[in-house]
Amino acid sequence: MEHQTAIEFTAVLADDELSVLEGVKTAIDWKSLGIRIAALASNGHDALDAIIKHKPDLAIIDIRMPDLTGIDVIQRSRNAGIRTDFIILSGYDDFSYARDAMRYGAKAYLLKPLNGSELNDEICRIFLERTSQNRGTTRRLYQDQFNLNFFNNLIDGKILEAAIISRMLCDTNLPLSDSSCYVCVFMFEESLPGAGTSFSPEPVIEQLNQEFSDEKHIFWKHDPKQLVGIFNTSSLIPFHTALRCLDTLKNSRLPLPLIGVGDTVSGLMECSYSYNRALTAMTYQLYDSSSHIFTYEVICSTPPRTRLSDIDCLPLFQYIVKKDTDGIKTYCNQFIDSLLYVPMPPPNYVYSFCYALFHQIQQEFAEFSHGEISEIATARDLYHFKQLSQIRQWLCSSFCQLSEFIDAVYGYATPKYAHVQETASRTDDPIIRQAKEFIRSQIINHIKIEDIAREVHLSPSYFAIYFKNKTNVNLRDYLLTEKMEYARRVLMNPGASISDVAYDVGYGDYRSFSRAFKNVHGITPSDFQAKYRS
Repeated sequence: MEHQTAIEFTAVLADDELSVLEGVKTAIDWKSLGIRIAALASNGHDALDAIIKHKPDLAIIDIRMPDLTGIDVIQRSRNAGIRTDFIILSGYDDFSYARDAMRYGAKAYLLKPLNGSELNDEICRIFLERTSQNRGTTRRLYQDQFNLNFFNNLIDGKILEAAIISRMLCDTNLPLSDSSCYVCVFMFEESLPGAGTSFSPEPVIEQLNQEFSDEKHIFWKHDPKQLVGIFNTSSLIPFHTALRCLDTLKNSRLPLPLIGVGDTVSGLMECSYSYNRALTAMTYQLYDSSSHIFTYEVICSTPPRTRLSDIDCLPLFQYIVKKDTDGIKTYCNQFIDSLLYVPMPPPNYVYSFCYALFHQIQQEFAEFSHGEISEIATARDLYHFKQLSQIRQWLCSSFCQLSEFIDAVYGYATPKYAHVQETASRTDDPIIRQAKEFIRSQIINHIKIEDIAREVHLSPSYFAIYFKNKTNVNLRDYLLTEKMEYARRVLMNPGASISDVAYDVGYGDYRSFSRAFKNVHGITPSDFQAKYRS
């Protein structure tokens, strides 16, 4: 269904709303249709001038524009003997506008907001008419594009009338009938064994069409990594169809896809169900990375008994705080095992529970770490993995890294404040030295970990761990002692305001500041100031 052609046609686009004009320009892959945009216009006069100058094959214009309406532009173009085909756009659902536009020769009338698929269909239909006497590549291009839109809409469930399917089959010579059928989905990914580094649909479709020339079927490219095939039922069972596809591509040394086979349905109107079942079947590669074919029979129909609210993340939270790596790994493995209530539960169920666990832990720590931990990993990363073993490893690795980060920043697994500055001063690492200088220079600017990390050109999590490894002091304790040392020096002035000093080092209330000062210096700020004054 794919052909390349040189630029053979031109188009003018006109709309007084720049956002709509840009939308029309970007909604269509003009080059692939062999169409060059000759001009853009934002009012009726400019549109008419462009049409008279370029005499385009197609003009897409708004029905209501300043100075001249779209209908005026069509009328004056016809009076000038120009045979441009027009598509009218309008925000007004009024039959009188459509009637006037059609009377003056408009080929289509589309309502805003613009539907790109509908516009593409109308463009292809217009150029199919223009190339009706052409039996070469150009006409095949528009016919294939028209067919492509039809079948994409079919599997997306957007075709709601059987008459549309009947008319399509009647007007084309497609080797397909509106009878019992099933959908095969071919997913080409670089990570699949034998898939190669790139995927070009033309040779794959050509080879498969040759192989199944005796079967009623259709293949087309649905998106950059996916081909779809519809087969009418025959003596060949669906699994053997998929196996034959795989063997054909392997023998031709073409990329090998992951193949999903959907349920057999009674007619083309039900292809969207078969298509979605094929997509669901392919997700079961989570449990079998060696297979290339997954049929709808693999889909689990036994509902789980566990709910998201049943997740108890408290033990994991405690393991992370205590920097208990073995506890973290044991918890994660037991958690994954608990999800396998059948050997292969629905993959979406597994993803959902793992997502919920990670999100809960992330929320627990984010409440007091200002969100820096999201730099380590996010719950969305989970969906990059296609195998259960990868999810296990990711959970364990992410939580262990989070534990190391929490310890590096907050030091819950080590004693606090004991000889912090003395210990930290022993390293002469240039990055640590630069960080310390920055901290001291910015101590009253309410700096955060990400500010310091940015200064030394490292990520927040990596810098926190780096600091801990180099100094044997967690970063939060070091920041606290630096703040309290600054406060101590200022409070040596009997006239200094304790509340002002507290605010300078990032404390909004006296009680919190007093507690922090005492933890570091062993005395409250007010007692310290009184003692120093005396």
